[in-house]
Amino acid sequence: MNVSLTKRIITQMPGDKSIMLRAKHGVGKSSVIKQCAIENGMTYHDVRLSQCEVGDIKGLPLLDEKAGTTRFLKPYWWPRDMNSKGILFFDELNRASKDVLQAVFEICLDRRLDGEALPEGWRVVAAINADDDYDVAELDPALLDRWFIIDFDPSPKEWIDWARAAKVHPAVVEFIARNHNLIDPPVGNLEAGRVYPSRRSWVALSDSILAMNLVDDTDGLITQVAKGWVGREVAVQFQKFMTNEFSLLKPSDVLDKYDEYLPKIEAACSDIEVIAALANSVIAEIGERSAARMKDKQADNLKKFFAIIPKDVASSFWTQLLANTKSKKIAMTWQSDPEFTATLRGVYGMKKAEVKAEPTP
Repeated sequence: MNVSLTKRIITQMPGDKSIMLRAKHGVGKSSVIKQCAIENGMTYHDVRLSQCEVGDIKGLPLLDEKAGTTRFLKPYWWPRDMNSKGILFFDELNRASKDVLQAVFEICLDRRLDGEALPEGWRVVAAINADDDYDVAELDPALLDRWFIIDFDPSPKEWIDWARAAKVHPAVVEFIARNHNLIDPPVGNLEAGRVYPSRRSWVALSDSILAMNLVDDTDGLITQVAKGWVGREVAVQFQKFMTNEFSLLKPSDVLDKYDEYLPKIEAACSDIEVIAALANSVIAEIGERSAARMKDKQADNLKKFFAIIPKDVASSFWTQLLANTKSKKIAMTWQSDPEFTATLRGVYGMKKAEVKAEPTP
């Protein structure tokens, strides 16, 4: 199940039903659950069951001298406000001890813990790694029967779209755009102690590239760093991509130095993935720039850039130009050029309504 359907299930399934995400490591199980909480204004508590003892779930016993009984003090993550809304997330469920699982049983089935009810506005969600490839406990049918199971399988495109918005390094995004098969660990038994790529490790590699300024690396450090995050074989492929294929063009090269970088821009146009990534970064750059940095020169360079990019990219780029407030104002000034509007209609097959869109005030 992809990200959008998973979010829909988490937010729309009846609140008394517990949900479990099952997938390989590093695909974003915990991230998508946290996103659901944030997007819906809910509190989010993450409980790592592999690190818990039964007392961490049930709480510690406290003597009630007056009543002559004991009761359990609830852990910090147990919601006290009966009017609150949130997601109680049990991570690494199949790495928990048997005693911990028994304590979780009551919460996921009865939505209670030692007689105290979970507020109605709270959802119970768990996540596990698929047990064929990991040293984890096998969950018995009685426990699994208490959960709605989602085999979480976010598409590479969903991750790529997210990564671009999250400003993951363009080299990482473009590499995955060309090598969807390398975004996740391989299918089948995973060798213990061996490093495999995952969506989480690709983001970590991006962070390392940015922090260590490895784009212009000439000492081979990029390969060594990549090995540590995605494994030897994939690191070698990534290093070759960085050296031979990745366009080092920046959006500022297009907007501020178009004529100087024209040969490189034309060369980038021969690769759809590269030029598409550059076009996306140009739009993002315009959105972040102040008016002082977007003058006639930049508008003219933007128009020239639009004129040479491939048709498959140009159509999407035009849509993005109109969707961005700043770039839309620039694009609307091109409408007075008959040659330009003819190009839009004839070459790119765009409708008249798309061409004549009104500028944003």
